[in-house]
Amino acid sequence: MKFDLKKIIPFTVVLMVFFTLVHFRTVPVSQFWKGWRMLYVYTEELSETDILTVLEKNGCTSVISYGNQRLPVFSQLAPVQVQSPDSYLYRRADFFMDKTHRAKVFYIPENQLSQLESGIRELSAFQGTSAGTDGKSSFPWLAPLISLFLFGVLIYFSRNKILFVCGTIFFLIFAFCRPLFTVCAAVSLYFFAFFIFHRIWGRKDFIKTTLNSPYILLMSLSPILVMLVSSPLNSFFYLLAFVASASLVQVYHLHEEEQNASFSFHPVYIRSSRMIPVVGRLGIRLLGALLISLVLTIFAFRLSGNVSDFSSSASMPSLPAPVSDSESELVQMKDFIVWSWNTVTFPYRKIGEKFPAVPNEGDSVVLTDYQNVNGRIQSVQNSAFVFNSEFRDSVYKAVDNLDYPALEKMMLKQGKNASFGYAKSALSSSSERFGILLLLIFIAIPFTLGIYYILGRKRYGLSI
Repeated sequence: MKFDLKKIIPFTVVLMVFFTLVHFRTVPVSQFWKGWRMLYVYTEELSETDILTVLEKNGCTSVISYGNQRLPVFSQLAPVQVQSPDSYLYRRADFFMDKTHRAKVFYIPENQLSQLESGIRELSAFQGTSAGTDGKSSFPWLAPLISLFLFGVLIYFSRNKILFVCGTIFFLIFAFCRPLFTVCAAVSLYFFAFFIFHRIWGRKDFIKTTLNSPYILLMSLSPILVMLVSSPLNSFFYLLAFVASASLVQVYHLHEEEQNASFSFHPVYIRSSRMIPVVGRLGIRLLGALLISLVLTIFAFRLSGNVSDFSSSASMPSLPAPVSDSESELVQMKDFIVWSWNTVTFPYRKIGEKFPAVPNEGDSVVLTDYQNVNGRIQSVQNSAFVFNSEFRDSVYKAVDNLDYPALEKMMLKQGKNASFGYAKSALSSSSERFGILLLLIFIAIPFTLGIYYILGRKRYGLSI
């Protein structure tokens, strides 16, 4: 039996890429905190220690819980200080219970999802105990559907529909396997680039014309570099889809050659690829359709809150979460900074001295030092601490260096100006880095090429 490697190799590549895209498909999961998943437990039987034991047994490590919190900042001169009832240290306990104070709350690193799920099953098996998490998978249909719409428009106007499908189907699979708005925008650019390419397919010097066309090269290859800023993994999968598409087109080409071999007469195109307008009137209209789809993508991105929808459940309690300033009910990072200031400056204040509970920007703690100046002892005032950005940065650095799963680390991860309160709806964790910027770049590419085409036609007195 003779094997035709020309067919086997591209077909093998197609299968490998298909299974790779499907295996590494992703569905956005809604969660409250960046980097952490929440576990809430209603129980009358289990203590916090019992719950942590179950979680550890199932592989959950570095769990942030009420019992393992320590002093995130302290003064070596006065490591033990009396705390007022409204002290940050007391108020941060609210992060470890729901709004009604009925459920215990824990925070588990997001890369331990499977371990958390097995832990929830074991916890829920205890009598009088129920457990849940903030995570909920939700497929964001809007992004890939916009790409599917453009795909349908282009295939309707394509001259060789089989060739167009062969060259684009893997990018459509890519859009549904990685349903992110930046991915779908990149896929839309490729759709248009291949539409132009398929119009000159098979004509004389069509490869050379392709390599000299800014429309085809920019729209098909620039997404790799643009997405690299947001997600190198998405760029890699884009490249895989490109390789699979080229392989599938090669399979189509071999099939086409076999069919032509059975005929004694082989028709060829009269006009070479250089005589065919790369864009043309139809192309400029479809370029407008591409721009409309990209504009819809960026509007959908803004309206949907960074890629996904929201999850809400009547059974889910109101849990601590990052919220808008108007909804803040829990202590904030600024409260932690103020508490840190009062803690480290406490030993340097006179007993009974009144000082503002909230320091003002530029407030300082001054220490008197003595120096020998020309044989005389003179007092010198030195600032030991100044409440400014440098002090705040020192506190942030101290938090980053904590050697235990600290609540403050998680709070800082949400942003230095984040606000915290209670919520029952979680935003997807699959928010895209620099999403708006990348989408604007994707829009700018076809817009610029469209202007270039129109100005070039007008320059020579040609109609659009």
